[in-house]
Amino acid sequence: MHVGVLADCFFDPGTAACLKQATEAKGPLTALCQPTLCPNACIKPRHRPAWARSAQEIKSLLKEKRLSELQRNILLEELERTMTS
Repeated sequence: MHVGVLADCFFDPGTAACLKQATEAKGPLTALCQPTLCPNACIKPRHRPAWARSAQEIKSLLKEKRLSELQRNILLEELERTMTS
């Protein structure tokens, strides 16, 4: 088990989403972690404050009037993913 900020990882190389983005890795790649997409991730109540901070940052960015439609849509998708975690 690898303890993380957004989730803990029960690393299994056969199903690790982070390894699909890298070559020659032998362990979890925490910088590429996508806890909501990886079956190895375990989100616990102690991770909730980090998810809440992320949601707040996204909401703040969405207030920017100069965002392109693409940027706004990506942020909205990320906010939805963050809120359902």
